[in-house]
Amino acid sequence: MILHRLRVWWQHRPRRAVLAFFDVQPITVKAYGGRCYTTAKRLVLQRNQKIRGRFYLFLLYDVNHGRVHWAFYPGKGAKYVCQFLRRIRRWYPGRLLRLALDRDPAHPIKARATRAMMRRLGLQWTSLPKRSPDDNPCETIFSDIQQNVLDTTNDPDQQATKRRISSHLQARNRRSDRFIRISYLEGPRSHTHKN
Repeated sequence: MILHRLRVWWQHRPRRAVLAFFDVQPITVKAYGGRCYTTAKRLVLQRNQKIRGRFYLFLLYDVNHGRVHWAFYPGKGAKYVCQFLRRIRRWYPGRLLRLALDRDPAHPIKARATRAMMRRLGLQWTSLPKRSPDDNPCETIFSDIQQNVLDTTNDPDQQATKRRISSHLQARNRRSDRFIRISYLEGPRSHTHKN
């Protein structure tokens, strides 16, 4: 039912309205045992390797244009969600914007401060169904980052990992195949919008 309502809104959205998905992913800075090319003879990682840092990647996927906005924060609580919401409003000044996001405790369905901030900023929101991570296309982008950035990394610190993630996402935004297929949004449309 929730996805149906979201599809109806998307297909009949007001002119210039934007639909975007939001999610947060913890990033641990360490050596990953993925597809990293190396000349080292010993390829097995230590079981208890030292963690070089941890931060949270906040991600916004713009369905209209297929582009991603992002930011890095030290936590994922309501304080940081509200900071990211203010960034979102600066990225889309004056636009009608609907955010689709999960039911994390810091998100508007559960956090009073986040709801209040969204009202202040004039942001609409839809909470996705419980235990359905595949409904959020941000998960596709997180998987891409894991495979093509983190799995090939042995970064010395947080800043190096943040630079690599940012470079990867900047390149992604320039690609013609950046759009993610969201099957439950598809269907016949009654009229066309220019975005």
